[in-house]
Amino acid sequence: MTYEFQSHFADRIKNLLEYRTSMGRSIQFYKSELANFDRFCLQEFPGEFALTRELAFAWCNNARGSRANRAAIIRGFGRYLTLMMEEEAYIMPTSFFPKQKAKLPHILSEVELKRFFDASDRFDNNAKSPILEYTVPTIFRLMFSTGLRPNEARLLRRQNFNFSDNTIYVADTKNGRDRRLAVSAEMMAMAERYDRIAEMQVPGRVYFFQSPTGEAYTNSWLSKIFDKCWTRSGNERPPRHCSPYSLRHSYATHTLMRWIEEGKDIDAWIPYLSAYLGHSEFRSTFYYIQLLPERLARMDFTDPLVIPHLEIGYEEEIE
Repeated sequence: MTYEFQSHFADRIKNLLEYRTSMGRSIQFYKSELANFDRFCLQEFPGEFALTRELAFAWCNNARGSRANRAAIIRGFGRYLTLMMEEEAYIMPTSFFPKQKAKLPHILSEVELKRFFDASDRFDNNAKSPILEYTVPTIFRLMFSTGLRPNEARLLRRQNFNFSDNTIYVADTKNGRDRRLAVSAEMMAMAERYDRIAEMQVPGRVYFFQSPTGEAYTNSWLSKIFDKCWTRSGNERPPRHCSPYSLRHSYATHTLMRWIEEGKDIDAWIPYLSAYLGHSEFRSTFYYIQLLPERLARMDFTDPLVIPHLEIGYEEEIE
């Protein structure tokens, strides 16, 4: 159900969302947080028309959610009101309520990958989900071999696969950047075998990895199965930030390591990796250089004068 903005800021909030949409920017997070802000204003500042310092700080100190996220939203709103609407508004300084630096994601080693995929190959059959034992090893290998985001992998449709030329079409991505991926023959052969088995069990399915309900699997399902495979793999207990997304991070860093070992010019090849991963900005791809082993991270291409934006949070937050 769509939320209807009702505070004295309602029209200006709508204008901001329309402006971001016109600029090709995502509004999902903004819309959700500004809906909370609108409710807060109705309850706590029902007569306020201006974005004041008092209102901004009251909102940031509200009990719900992250103060850093609320500060970022209200800062953006203040800038919009000042620059675009030409009205007086308080702009929250960036030094107030800063985001905590994101922890580095866990990059799976060759040994961890082998153990993890061995465990996925041994996943138990399930009477309620007759193709589960085939789904688990296929979806995780596909994520690692292509660097797909978890959402992209689980939402793939059967029509997205072209087995005649070993490509996958990835649509409705996070940044609205559809792309066609060239996939290894070995991976596509595994996907094609899975497709034949799945089609015999669930004829006419829409999603390539389709749940027993006929819908795509959920994020929580993917995380739960990942954790089960990790536990059964014999790998040491991973940090909390080891998740299905770690397969994407591992794909990117392993690819960079291979290119370095092959003597490739990283600066020249980064754009290809960026396009393959579906990044909207090269900085998101350059970030992975930080995740390389220390002996590689000290190489010339990580010179901060060349790449001045490596102090960013990791890719789950920005891409």
